[in-house]
Amino acid sequence: MFNLFLMNIKIGNIKIKNNLYLISKASIGHLSFNKIEIFLLSVILGFGLVKILINLINPPFGWDDLNYHFTFAVEWLKHRNLENPIVAFCDPSPTYYPVNGSLFFLWFILPLKNVFIADLGQVPFFIIAFFVVYSLARKIDLSKEYAFFSASMFVLVPNYFKQLNIAYVDIMVAALFLAASNYLFLIYKNKENYVKITILYSISLGLMLGTKTTALPYVPLLFIPFFVFCITKLNFKKCLAVLTVSVLFLILMGGFSYFRNLIETGNPLYPLNLKLFNEVIMKGVMDSAVYRAHTLPKDYSLGKILFSEGLGAQTVIFLLPAIFLGLPLSILKRKKDLNFNFIYFMLLPFLLFLTYRFIIPLANLRYIYNLLGIGFIIAFYVADVLKLPKIPLKILIIICALTSFPELAKRIELVMSILLVPVLFFTLPHFFKLLKNKNLPEYVIFIVILLFLSLVFLQKDYVSNEYSRYIKMVKYSGFWPDAAKAWHWLNQNTKGNNIAYAGRPAVFPLYGTDFKNNAYYVSVNKIEPAKIHYYPNSKYVWGYDGESVHRAFAEDVNYRGRPDYFIWLSNLLKRNTGYLFIYSLHQIKTIQFPVEDQWGNAHPEVFDLVFKNDTIHIYKIKK
Repeated sequence: MFNLFLMNIKIGNIKIKNNLYLISKASIGHLSFNKIEIFLLSVILGFGLVKILINLINPPFGWDDLNYHFTFAVEWLKHRNLENPIVAFCDPSPTYYPVNGSLFFLWFILPLKNVFIADLGQVPFFIIAFFVVYSLARKIDLSKEYAFFSASMFVLVPNYFKQLNIAYVDIMVAALFLAASNYLFLIYKNKENYVKITILYSISLGLMLGTKTTALPYVPLLFIPFFVFCITKLNFKKCLAVLTVSVLFLILMGGFSYFRNLIETGNPLYPLNLKLFNEVIMKGVMDSAVYRAHTLPKDYSLGKILFSEGLGAQTVIFLLPAIFLGLPLSILKRKKDLNFNFIYFMLLPFLLFLTYRFIIPLANLRYIYNLLGIGFIIAFYVADVLKLPKIPLKILIIICALTSFPELAKRIELVMSILLVPVLFFTLPHFFKLLKNKNLPEYVIFIVILLFLSLVFLQKDYVSNEYSRYIKMVKYSGFWPDAAKAWHWLNQNTKGNNIAYAGRPAVFPLYGTDFKNNAYYVSVNKIEPAKIHYYPNSKYVWGYDGESVHRAFAEDVNYRGRPDYFIWLSNLLKRNTGYLFIYSLHQIKTIQFPVEDQWGNAHPEVFDLVFKNDTIHIYKIKK
């Protein structure tokens, strides 16, 4: 996946019609930025570099990282296959999720046997998304300055920018969506070379499809203009051939998890129980209403979205009015230049929001980063068409950037970032002059060596202090202190042990330094391993409260049903389990422990309680 995506970006940066590189030696030699652009670049780099440094020094903090993104990658590394373990005591769906994101993280985990670099897995896509937004803006004839403003306002949206802190996959999805949109414009503009661009478009779309389940509804949105191009611009044979090639690449790049689910469960979208007019189309164990159980109508409130979710002043000032003006202004000002793809592009923000509101079952704004990217392009398109005065426009841009500061970072991180911004503002012009220097290769070699040596030092520091920094950084990370202390204790007291867990599924820290331990969930009944599709009559229904989730798991036909101590103990001993790590239950109002803790307390002849705090108990299993 990684190699193919690099190929995608490399080839995609070619202007296929005239064989000129988008970024060439000539263009590097003529880099020029005005003061506003240098300021924006300084803000992006200043806050971004501090976040990167924090990630390099500290262990991962994102819930999805510890729950499954990194956990799956470690399991693949240990067992040399792509089998996903069950995600217990939480939504079990991640076991059946697309795996492209975790595969990407795996590439960075392989050489070091830790997540020192993998925790920065979204950074390349953050950079790609910036350049793709810039490229898209240029394709609708925006000036370089306005294209730069579009990309800068997009990446400085606090909700988006802060994703650099965590190894999620939402920036990946946004970057791939925007890349596919970029190739659509090339397809419409370069009709002689549509086959090559179609392959690149399909690779981007396929990689997105295979990265996140919530990206699935976005695929048809980008396939519609491609399909329209094929049926209106090509004869029947060419149309059929090109569509076939596109679908094949889309499946090749993104179909693995869906085919795996189809083979294992008979349903590519498992565990979703898909119905049409009350008829089951694909049998699963969770209706769509279950996925929406933790989402309330107020979560979609415009006031909440705009003012409580970190979308920044730029979303209110630039994006919101522009998406309503983009299409009418296009029709009035560009009658002769309009084509279906351009009109569709202006409609995309509405289509994306409708998809987010009525199809995607969760109200997380990270699912509409693609909308933000396209929305800011339209915003500066509107500014260009209306010929808005540049000085007030630039003042607003500066205000938006400045007001983002307290949302981009907090405490010491904010202070460090603010101090770095003016340093970069005054040094970047000298750096750009350096790029014109004849001795540039020597400078590049020196910088690469310096960076490599710095990374070697930081990596050694990371390995030495990984678990102690879970404790030191609890205020920054938001993780509960009890867990950080328990992880540190476990790492100090294990040497390649097998560890069973129960309770909250924050599995990744249990592996320990260099992934020395094995960590897994052990079934409380006869079915082991306890994957939910192994329970033929299972059904999961719950409401808004976390207690109902755990009651659903414990139903007789479900994976926590009919618990039996002796069967569970036998399952533990078969795997030569050395420690039992028990968290309190996830997302409930009071502190409660799962049945495994009751069994451990009731059988001290087998389980020795070696660590205890308010929310975590660790037992050593006597041999």
